[in-house]
Amino acid sequence: MIVRAEDRKQILTPNARGGTGTLDKREYVLERMPERARMFAEIRLEPGCTLGVHPHVGAYEIFFYKEGEIVLNDNGVERTMHPGDFSICYDGESHGIANRTDRPASLFAAIIYTE
Repeated sequence: MIVRAEDRKQILTPNARGGTGTLDKREYVLERMPERARMFAEIRLEPGCTLGVHPHVGAYEIFFYKEGEIVLNDNGVERTMHPGDFSICYDGESHGIANRTDRPASLFAAIIYTE
């Protein structure tokens, strides 16, 4: 299966998870994903945009940082992430992200159900 960039579904979410700005998410192939896969998407954050801190229950989320500098809140500890970095939020943990720079930033995200 092949999905072209122009065929991805764009979802704009203002104040995502209590964050600021509008999160720009481009989803990939959700209708044909494996049973335990919930989401695979590219997420773009304009300057000042954040995804509020939130828990994961019954699933974990993987981030692969693609562009720009993103501050990750990893269970209450902030870390600056750069292109090529990777993070995972396990079932029962929480995370959030923020673009505190004056340039756009992006990452790939996948949510996988634990059971």
